Amino acid sequence: MSAPAVDGLYCEVAGSGPPVVLAHDGLLHSESWDAQVAAFAAAGYRVARWDRRGYGRSPRPTVPFSSVEDLATVVRAVSDAPATLVGCSYGGFLSVHCALDHPELVAALVLVGPVISGLPLSEHFDTRGGRGIPAFDAPVAEQIAYWSGTDPWFVAPASTAARQRLHELLHANPHNLRLPLELERRPQLSVLPRLGEVAVPTLVIAGEHDIPDVHAHCGAIEAAVPGARRVVLPGSGHLPQLEVPDAFNRVVLGFLAEVYGRVPATPDRPPAG
Repeated sequence: MSAPAVDGLYCEVAGSGPPVVLAHDGLLHSESWDAQVAAFAAAGYRVARWDRRGYGRSPRPTVPFSSVEDLATVVRAVSDAPATLVGCSYGGFLSVHCALDHPELVAALVLVGPVISGLPLSEHFDTRGGRGIPAFDAPVAEQIAYWSGTDPWFVAPASTAARQRLHELLHANPHNLRLPLELERRPQLSVLPRLGEVAVPTLVIAGEHDIPDVHAHCGAIEAAVPGARRVVLPGSGHLPQLEVPDAFNRVVLGFLAEVYGRVPATPDRPPAG
């Protein structure tokens, strides 16, 4: 596995074949994809995972930046061909915007528990059902305890090993919870009315136990993106790649095989997209 520097961002690349770029969620970083990198590389794909600015091993930003443009930079750096973007949560948000802003870079989308702009979030989501979600500036230990021990949607209650791994990753990378959010230039246009413009095969994955708003957003994407399909993975919350990695990998690798023509289409399984 190589680790090239991409515009100052930490990035790892493994394998060879059609490019697949993994974009992490809003709490963890690229190590949340540990169970995917080797499996996807062994299946014949060139897999890249990267840490957004201020996460994991990427330096803390000091000037304004765009994570969408950072994702586009990573795609250009790791391959000359359009890539399949696999994005979890906020990483899915970025992947959709990248597909709309840079269609020449994107061959397909896998959106894992995505939340999109333009579809309002409920009070239940914002307050996490009144479960005492810590404020952004709350002590790091309090935030880690909440996300790894209290919240029932981010990781499903029964996903004991995944909860422990979440705790370990946040404890080792507390800076993930102390980001200068004011420096990130987020897309100004709402993505909801633009979903019909997404012109690549799209797979939407949700964990069975994820919060209801996420399921609503997944349904909106499935309804609006031409040819999109949705899979709900049992036994998982918001992080199925971490909680049920074997099931997650089977679904994604099956989709990739269709996208790249590695399995024949059948009457009950038309070509992806």
